[in-house]
Amino acid sequence: MASLKIHGAVAVVAVIFLAAVVPSASTTVDEPATYKPTAPAPPPPSYPSPPPVQPVIVVHGVIYCKSCKLRGYNSGMDASPLPNATASLVCYGEEESKYRVLNQTSTASDKNGYFIVMVYDVDMFDRHTCRLYLRSSPTALCAKPFMPSNPKLGLNLVRDRAATAPRGARSVWHVKTALMYAPSAGGKCPPY
Repeated sequence: MASLKIHGAVAVVAVIFLAAVVPSASTTVDEPATYKPTAPAPPPPSYPSPPPVQPVIVVHGVIYCKSCKLRGYNSGMDASPLPNATASLVCYGEEESKYRVLNQTSTASDKNGYFIVMVYDVDMFDRHTCRLYLRSSPTALCAKPFMPSNPKLGLNLVRDRAATAPRGARSVWHVKTALMYAPSAGGKCPPY
């Protein structure tokens, strides 16, 4: 009788186990998932990296018109800023027994007479061999070189330690004195 009870208990447990495992007619079995091939996710967009900042030397200054009372007149200098004038930076150098010359024109000066020259050939720049010259005046009424008085003479450069150098600039330079034109012999000043 004891073995019947054990067998009967085992049978009850077996029936409960089978009822839990084997689905009945009223329960539905999910179909196995079917494999659907998909493309791999696209890689994140790649943006070109910005080009490296090219080293540069900056030379800047102001070009004036002497003895003319134009907009921005400076009584201490007896001069006014000359817009649309240009300067020229000339540097002489040697490289592997070859004589080289860098001759670069500035931007046209703005309404305050301010101009800038950016030298990308940094190996050519040497403050001892570079000079800044007057290049062009926007008007014949103020086109006589005054500082320097001889257009073939260039002005020496000094390092501008007070200027904030733009990103990538190795150094900033300016002339020791101002660049100036003056009215020609007639003495008539430009109307602006």
